[in-house]
Amino acid sequence: MFSSELDIITHCFSGTETSQEELIDGIVIKRIEHLPCKPSKSIDAIGYDHENSILYVQFKSGGTYRYFNAPLSLWQRLIKTTGSIGRLYHQNIKGNFKGGQVSNLI
Repeated sequence: MFSSELDIITHCFSGTETSQEELIDGIVIKRIEHLPCKPSKSIDAIGYDHENSILYVQFKSGGTYRYFNAPLSLWQRLIKTTGSIGRLYHQNIKGNFKGGQVSNLI
């Protein structure tokens, strides 16, 4: 049924009501609608590569950006905030980390 260990992990994380996250190529991905934050007008999903400390932000416009050397504490703030994730992005991420546009996460 599964062709690789990654397929097993992906199957276990995607589409379940308990985790509400996906794991693709070592990146934990969370859709904004599954987070406690206010609905976002611009951000569709966020992702974090724990091994390499890379944060991913996917916008509803279709662009996805990755940010290098993003601390785990920033990821934890993003997934736990009950406020505006867009405001958190603009105040703490945009312009503060090196990075660039990449292929979409989801």
